[in-house]
Amino acid sequence: MNVRFIDTSILVNILDIPNMNDKHSQVIEEFQAVIKDKSQVLILPLATIIETGNHIAHISNGEIRRQKAKRMAAFLENTASGKAPWKYYGKELETDDLLWLAKEFPDNAMRQTGIGDLSIIRAYEKYKEEVPAIETIMIWSVDSHLSSYREEMTMPARRKNR
Repeated sequence: MNVRFIDTSILVNILDIPNMNDKHSQVIEEFQAVIKDKSQVLILPLATIIETGNHIAHISNGEIRRQKAKRMAAFLENTASGKAPWKYYGKELETDDLLWLAKEFPDNAMRQTGIGDLSIIRAYEKYKEEVPAIETIMIWSVDSHLSSYREEMTMPARRKNR
């Protein structure tokens, strides 16, 4: 199983959000290949949903804003009903996660990494520890600071880490 956590930079390109869609064609091409590959599991984190919704809400053209909001709403409905090509990872932001964010945020803010990105990193780390039989895991992003999160998960290494 190969796991990809979807970053906001990917979802805004899939949705073709104005001024955030410079990699739209590239992302769509990769997205289509990924959903055809049955060994791929796409994970939609809460932060990606919230950040994308905020970007949509700030589109200046009301007609485009409505169109993108309806498409995002359909994505959410399909996610909730299991019809989307990704799964929602609903094990985010428990009390210990909030404490981890509180500890990590000040230094990461100085590197211009926000709480949304940190929560995706935290979910990635938790998923990696909780889910067996992962071959590769990555944060799928066009942002270099998140796209560097990619690991090959060999069984002996995973056993050593436990």
